[in-house]
Amino acid sequence: MKNTKPQIVRHGEVILKPITSLPENATLKETTKKYIVAHSETGHHHVLESKDTYEIYTVEGDTYIKLGTLGNLFHEKTGADVHTPHVIQPSIYKVTIKQSYDYFLKKLQNVRD
Repeated sequence: MKNTKPQIVRHGEVILKPITSLPENATLKETTKKYIVAHSETGHHHVLESKDTYEIYTVEGDTYIKLGTLGNLFHEKTGADVHTPHVIQPSIYKVTIKQSYDYFLKKLQNVRD
């Protein structure tokens, strides 16, 4: 039998980490069926889509997704440099963008896809 427990999902620079509950001070940003989780300078946006609406929350610059039914995380464009689509289990997820340290600028920066 296939594991249906929510798992950490990595899709390029995007990480969706399942959490047990939203932070108390979370603010509802939008309700949607399709959300760009991370924008890409090449147009290969990371998109989460579901047949049912789900909720996007924010807290101090962090994004959280409350997904009630299965979702699909994919690249919006097609082509050679796309990541494999992922089926996302219903759960609450904290969205994290991978970071790397730029030694010339001496600061952390979001990884870009």
